[in-house]
Amino acid sequence: MEPYWNHNTAFHNELVNDAKTRGGRVLDIGCGDGLLLQRLAPVARQVVGIDPDPQAIVRAQARLAAASNVSLINDDFLTWPVPAKDECYATISCVAALHHMDLRVALSHIRRFLSPGGRMLIVGLAANKTLADYAFSGLCMLPIRLMDRVRGGVQEIDVRLAEPQQSLSEIRQIAQDIVPGAKIRRRFYYRYLMTWDKPLE
Repeated sequence: MEPYWNHNTAFHNELVNDAKTRGGRVLDIGCGDGLLLQRLAPVARQVVGIDPDPQAIVRAQARLAAASNVSLINDDFLTWPVPAKDECYATISCVAALHHMDLRVALSHIRRFLSPGGRMLIVGLAANKTLADYAFSGLCMLPIRLMDRVRGGVQEIDVRLAEPQQSLSEIRQIAQDIVPGAKIRRRFYYRYLMTWDKPLE
């Protein structure tokens, strides 16, 4: 299966380079067809992808058939049992999937799955609710269209879609309750990046 480019894969290199600094075990939540897993596999000891869509897992299995350190799970992450302490993850990524889940529950669950000193990397979507939200999205529109043309157009894949319900301000408030100290920044392509390092215990 060939790689492709869209507003989500645009962040893959950044996520892979970040995960590479820690190595170890990596979990990708909402792994879809496995393109990010394919890119993470060379820099990690073990990579695990979880997705509730069985069709996505079938495509990921085809993409990752030759990868020996990748495991795929067809399940709902929010109901997945918390692993033993020595099986937690050095990096947990989640690209354009967090808005499909209850935010508080998902962040709490991710926190439990991270090893002490591990890092959460979320590329997410937020709803436009304030004037600042709409203004930022409006300013980005033309540059994003230009980049889409430079890249040869956005290549969509067959994935489940959902509209984000919370604004960036609301996401920040909830994150500070669950993962205090998390850094959340607006990014290009109508996305935000949330990072959080689990304190050493």
